[in-house]
Amino acid sequence: MKRLLCILLVLMLLPIAFRATAADETETTVRVRLSTGDADSVSLKLSGKYSMGSKTVSGGTVTAEIKDGKITVSHSSAGTLQSTTSSLRLSRVGTDAATKVTYDNPKHGTRVYYGDFVFYNDAGTLRLINDVDMKNYLYGVVSGEMSDSSKPDLLKTEAICAKGFALSEIESRKSKYFDVYDTTTSQLYYGYVAGDKNTIAAVDAVWQQTLRYNGKVVKTYYSTANGGQAITPRIRWGGTANDGAYWFGYDPFDLAGSAKNVVLTVDGANPKNMDSALYAFLLDRTGAEEILSVNLLIGVYDPDHPAGTSRYPNALAPQKRYDWTLTVRDDAGKKKQVSFSCTPAEVKAAAAAGATGSVCFAVHTAEKEWKLVWGVSSGHRAGLSHRGAGQMVKKGYSYVDVLKFYYRGATLCDADGSAIESTATFDFTYEDGATPFPTAVPTPTPSATPTPSATPIPSATPIPSATPTPSATPTPTAAPTASASPSATPSPTPGESGFDVIVVSNTLNLREGPSTSYATIKKLKLGAILRFMEADASGKWEKVRDESGTVGWVSDNYVAYYEREPRPHREGVCNADDSNLRSGPSTNFAKYYPLNKGDKVWVYYETGSGYGGDWYYIMDRATGQGAFIWKNYITLGADVPDYLRGDANGSGTLTPADAALILRYLTKLSPLADLNLLAADYTCDGTVDAADAAAILRHVVGLK
Repeated sequence: MKRLLCILLVLMLLPIAFRATAADETETTVRVRLSTGDADSVSLKLSGKYSMGSKTVSGGTVTAEIKDGKITVSHSSAGTLQSTTSSLRLSRVGTDAATKVTYDNPKHGTRVYYGDFVFYNDAGTLRLINDVDMKNYLYGVVSGEMSDSSKPDLLKTEAICAKGFALSEIESRKSKYFDVYDTTTSQLYYGYVAGDKNTIAAVDAVWQQTLRYNGKVVKTYYSTANGGQAITPRIRWGGTANDGAYWFGYDPFDLAGSAKNVVLTVDGANPKNMDSALYAFLLDRTGAEEILSVNLLIGVYDPDHPAGTSRYPNALAPQKRYDWTLTVRDDAGKKKQVSFSCTPAEVKAAAAAGATGSVCFAVHTAEKEWKLVWGVSSGHRAGLSHRGAGQMVKKGYSYVDVLKFYYRGATLCDADGSAIESTATFDFTYEDGATPFPTAVPTPTPSATPTPSATPIPSATPIPSATPTPSATPTPTAAPTASASPSATPSPTPGESGFDVIVVSNTLNLREGPSTSYATIKKLKLGAILRFMEADASGKWEKVRDESGTVGWVSDNYVAYYEREPRPHREGVCNADDSNLRSGPSTNFAKYYPLNKGDKVWVYYETGSGYGGDWYYIMDRATGQGAFIWKNYITLGADVPDYLRGDANGSGTLTPADAALILRYLTKLSPLADLNLLAADYTCDGTVDAADAAAILRHVVGLK
């Protein structure tokens, strides 16, 4: 009897213990290692009161420097505050919204931060740690990772993912002096951006919610785009932690977010309805006169293990082989069944030559229907896709639905531990017949959790937010489809649209493995264009392939990445005189000419990660010139309006007259109005040139 009473008591206490744990997480502080460029001194501009040891200062500038292994911190008017060989803490006095620090971050520009600051001696290198409460940390991450113009449910999704990742890093790094970096090595952290009102409201609404699996917080990995197939952390890095929270499968939402993703439909019941080039390929491979039906299509990741392994499913992309079974009619009029195998490269060469994506796979989407996909990914592909989440929200799904889609085994919990359920269903899988785009079932959004008064929302001068996600970009209704004629990937180097990484240092070692201990294969020069293949587990090294086909590893610090979207995201205006346009995303690249305050641009994409981060690729709206510019020189405006790609004369259709007008514009014989100039960029590389005229003519006469 006593044993039974003990069991009942334990069961009664379990919910209380669980809820206490969930509530404690909202009080957590995050130790963020801010970028310093490995400088031996850093300065912080103070607003309000801060203390160090027994001294309190108000306003002014605090400077920390390291010399002979010793850190000394001084104030602009109070002199030396403290000196030590280990670490010193600058503590915020009170919770007044005006008490904040302004810091010129070498990665992110001038930023505002709340919380305390620790100056740390890391074996002779000065480190700056921002010790900030979870809520303010989430403000900074969502501002860094998303555009403030994104829909509220997308911002809420990002807030919850950012929190789960941070909590997991805090738990795993207890013995370290910091928890996360302020870069994509962890999550982009921009400090407090007062102008991001939508971001602040979204974080306020959901910051106490957490994704859990088996009672523990899920380390919520996410990436920019998965290329049409979401994978699990176990597939990406190995290990089994949180594996049941994740999902591996077909992601049509991610595919819908970019015209760079090429999808061919295999209509097994009516083969003649499929793409003519694909039909011709099947005729050629079977030697038949007519394809009557496609009975089976299977994609295989590892031909040596066609059934897949426990870590690598056979449907994993990129696949190495396609196995077909078809019913055909031969030249004698006889009906027969034929089976053959081919590689994705063979299909691509015959029917999808313009595809640039490396995530290639075949997926069964409905009865006698398959998709052949060449998807463009960005990042590690594990967990949530920003591009896919943006499309889901556009289609009416709530943030609760989005989290359910990408973290199938996890449960979204409120601050008291209660579950927040989604009623949306997602029927498509690799094995089952499916509807590619299920209809969203409206999910009641939980009411916002009251914001504790101890965490005020200060006001400040708005800081331009990050480049918007694809969800913020309207889809031009009259543009050619991706399967017919994929548009070129924006790139500073003509002809290299298939690559997505650019070297931003004067020289860079291409190494045999992901660390400086590996041998150098060759030296890469400034501006070399590389194809990103994968990142190592640390996120600090990238596996790439250069133009000659050589594969190796480069440091993330010296390359920049591209958002591979097919059209401009936003309007923009230059906010400073003599703002140099450059041929690449760093000051190492050659100058073109300067923009001045008030000059208008179209913003195509933002370079990400590495030394070259925080640059925009833009088109100068006065000249049609495409170039790079430091993003702090541009204030973002409204979304780019709808336009008909190539319609340079505004007639509403594509004709040879559009190509002729572009050539007249280039020879200064005819002007182009602002929106027509944007439309004239048919190749969507950010520059109006003769290649746009040639591409329009090829399209008009039916050439790919």
